[in-house]
Amino acid sequence: MLELSPGATDVEVFEGTVLGSVLATSRPSVELDDGPVSVSWHQDAKLAVWSTDLTNQVGFHRLNVQVAGATFTYDFRTSTAKATWDEVRSMVEACASSYLGYRRQFTYMAANGTMRQVRLPQIHYAWLRDRLPEIERLVRSIDGRPATSSVRIAQLSLRSKGLSVAQTSRLLREKHHLLERAVGGPIQLAGASYWPSRVVVHNRERQSQLEEHIQIAAFLQVLAAQCEDLATVVATAVQSEVEDFAELAKALRCLSVFRNISVRPSAKPTSVLPTTIQRTDRRYGRMRDMQAEYGADIADSMNYARSIRANVRDVWDVYQTFVAHVVGNALGLEYFSSDKDLRKRSPQGWSMGSADWRLYFDTKAPRNVLSSWRDATLRPADERPDILLVGSGPGQVIVLDAKFKIDAVARRATQPDLFEMQGYMNSFATKSGGIIFPGPAPAANVIAAEGNALLELPIRASHFQQEGGVEAVHRYVRGALGSVST
Repeated sequence: MLELSPGATDVEVFEGTVLGSVLATSRPSVELDDGPVSVSWHQDAKLAVWSTDLTNQVGFHRLNVQVAGATFTYDFRTSTAKATWDEVRSMVEACASSYLGYRRQFTYMAANGTMRQVRLPQIHYAWLRDRLPEIERLVRSIDGRPATSSVRIAQLSLRSKGLSVAQTSRLLREKHHLLERAVGGPIQLAGASYWPSRVVVHNRERQSQLEEHIQIAAFLQVLAAQCEDLATVVATAVQSEVEDFAELAKALRCLSVFRNISVRPSAKPTSVLPTTIQRTDRRYGRMRDMQAEYGADIADSMNYARSIRANVRDVWDVYQTFVAHVVGNALGLEYFSSDKDLRKRSPQGWSMGSADWRLYFDTKAPRNVLSSWRDATLRPADERPDILLVGSGPGQVIVLDAKFKIDAVARRATQPDLFEMQGYMNSFATKSGGIIFPGPAPAANVIAAEGNALLELPIRASHFQQEGGVEAVHRYVRGALGSVST
């Protein structure tokens, strides 16, 4: 029996069915990971009980209990959470060092369709170290000589320069007392002449409270908060330096050009399109570029604790992306996207390619490339193989599926996974397929008969160290894929 205390705790539970209970004077509302849990409440005992199945629910979990108007939060993890986070971090380190060059964070798509990052603190730290001096120079320059915009405003005036006939007419219709009777007046009404005592004129006024300044202020606030968060996870040797980064961002936010600016929590750090000032003033344009770079490649809205919880929960999706990077690079393919994002595809749908192969990642292949026999029926198929390799030769197709198994003890793919791949091969009328899984050793196996070949292909981040580096892993993967390519 384990007792949970409110807040973040170090409690660890085994995967499987879990029975929970709480003393409550009234029926509580219970949520696990933001999903409702059915509760039985015994009024006499003032006891609420519930059960949930944590089988294969690896990771960090949050229990919310609401009773009598108060909400209590309890955090715990499964016994496999630490090993899984270590595995996620190893996969990301391998990609960062071998493919992404530590220039951007590892990105993947979660099961709910949202893009997420596995954030490495060293990438975040390196960006801040390189970019903050430039940010400081630009922001102090903007503070010393801020851009202004010219705004057209309507004002009441005794003089007619800049007269707006339409707005003056509306004004006089509403406020007759502004008409003064006089001979020769330009306004004729009921046989009498009138002069207006006030008219509406258009003037131009220069404003320094710009949307661009709001965006920069919002960015500085984000930098300060995320530097403080980063300081909790970096190595001790650079912790004080990161804390100094946070203080610098706060000091820049307090400069006079931002002093009267209030930033809403929901404020966007950049506009969808650059403004006129951002297009014409290099300082503002460069700040916008760095804001966009930081948001897209370095950090997101999550703090590190929440990010880790999400990454562990999405380990299947992280693994799918990791092995696609490995397979594509093992075959010497080039990314279609300059930032090496597998989900930025060519017009033909492939993510990586060469003269010999095209790699389609987590997408339904175009029918002219590979079609299912069910596409000709009233109920067409919608298969999305994790990785589809299409060669330049006729019929040269390999369908691959990534299967992350946390125990990773088995050296062979499971029978259910092999049957699933057989279904793909039958649907696409192809002879070659494979299951990629995190087996403990880089030892591929081919199951072949009657012209069909099923590849069992272990790929794991630890293989990079076991085999002596990325080139050795690439040779191993190339050889394995070559054994089933036709």
